[in-house]
Amino acid sequence: MEEYKLVLSSYIQSGREEDLGLAYEIGRKAIETGYSLLQIVDIHTDSLKQLDDKDARYQLLSERASEVLKEVLAPFEMTRMGYLDTISILRTQNEKLRELMEERSNLLKEREDFMMVVTHDLKTPVIAEGKCLNFLLEGDFGELTPDQQEVLSAMKDSNRHLFGMLKNLLEAYKYDHTTPTLWFAPIDLIPLLTSCFEDFKFAARMKNVVLEPPIFEGEHHVVIADEASMRHIMANLIDNALKFTQAGGHVRLKLTDYQAGVRIEVQDTGVGISEEDLAHLFERFYQAAAGRKRKTGMGLGLHLCHQMILAQGGHIACSSEPGQGTTFSIILGDTDCSKIPQNRMVKPAEA
Repeated sequence: MEEYKLVLSSYIQSGREEDLGLAYEIGRKAIETGYSLLQIVDIHTDSLKQLDDKDARYQLLSERASEVLKEVLAPFEMTRMGYLDTISILRTQNEKLRELMEERSNLLKEREDFMMVVTHDLKTPVIAEGKCLNFLLEGDFGELTPDQQEVLSAMKDSNRHLFGMLKNLLEAYKYDHTTPTLWFAPIDLIPLLTSCFEDFKFAARMKNVVLEPPIFEGEHHVVIADEASMRHIMANLIDNALKFTQAGGHVRLKLTDYQAGVRIEVQDTGVGISEEDLAHLFERFYQAAAGRKRKTGMGLGLHLCHQMILAQGGHIACSSEPGQGTTFSIILGDTDCSKIPQNRMVKPAEA
């Protein structure tokens, strides 16, 4: 039966129908040579454990494999034990599989809950560390030598990256497991985008990357949006642009009209992204080749940006070529309050 296990495993990993057909031809022969349907079902159930139940293919492959199992193997067993006994065995095994899936899902949920508690508790000391580093860099405890300035600056940059990862973890958990409450209000994007860009001046100087003056064109610059989410999105995109742009490169921010709304673009002259990676860029925990090579981040930042933009009725896209830089584009609607999503909290405009 080892051959049956291997071929079925190959089908579960690849989804190729030819593997499925081959697996059950082997299963037919096994039944004919004396193996019981129960043994075949056990192997089938064990093989399905290879898939993560959060994988979108899990349920599809499980259902398809179960259908073929009943369709192809049941007639052989019915010749010996009868139709009702065969169906009873299949139902029992399917129930065991369902319980296994439920148990695994609960364990994953408990693990993620634990991770979120730990992550939340880590935020406080990381914030405190960042404030202390700011005091030191600003000379509150005495003048610094150039070497001390360089070391503390590197520590500050690491602290900023760590805090960003913690925020991404917490926000991703919120979007994946709850309905986030967004506070919608008219937001003037010019001061917001300027402020976000200013936050990265020090990091850009450390990398010798030029932050070009933001370009604001067109008539529209006020949108209905959640300010905290917009700041988080812009911080992620600007941080990514700096991370993957070499010394001497440039990062640009541009705001233009787009139909009745606006388009925000974050452009860089960095390493770029391959066409293969572009297709998966906004998937949870996915990292493009440059990110995998540098071993930075967790592949949550862009996934979270995508979730946040969708929650506000917007759209985010990326265009890039390896070695030619990258442009992230965000499209947001206009200031018509009637377009606010119904299941979100609306923040009253200040008088």
